[in-house]
Amino acid sequence: MLTLHLAGSSIEMDASGLTTTLYGDGSFVKAWPGDSAEDRARAVSLGYARNDTSLTRDSLVQMSREHEAGHAILASVMGLPHSPTLKGVADGRYWPHWQAEEAAVLAVQRYARMAGVDLVEVARRISGQA
Repeated sequence: MLTLHLAGSSIEMDASGLTTTLYGDGSFVKAWPGDSAEDRARAVSLGYARNDTSLTRDSLVQMSREHEAGHAILASVMGLPHSPTLKGVADGRYWPHWQAEEAAVLAVQRYARMAGVDLVEVARRISGQA
């Protein structure tokens, strides 16, 4: 299991594909890679595969992990104590501007894929764990 410490959270990436973001107060968010038609279309649009037929489970796991790491990367770079969106989900109180953060994370994922950048490695580097 890989654990990253960034933006007031610990991000645990299990070999099963599960990514869990934990906070110091005991709250957490679990993220499993999805395999719905919507998830697959998102993976292709973000650049994790050229088309649906070339998409693999590993690609879906990578998309999920990089998405969760993306929330922490943005929070860290912006000087926030944590991702307001993920912390809101963990606390059961959605941040009113969650859609803006979600759009930003998806945009960063797309840019990273086009530039050949692994966002989990970016999170490691920013956290000083590289």
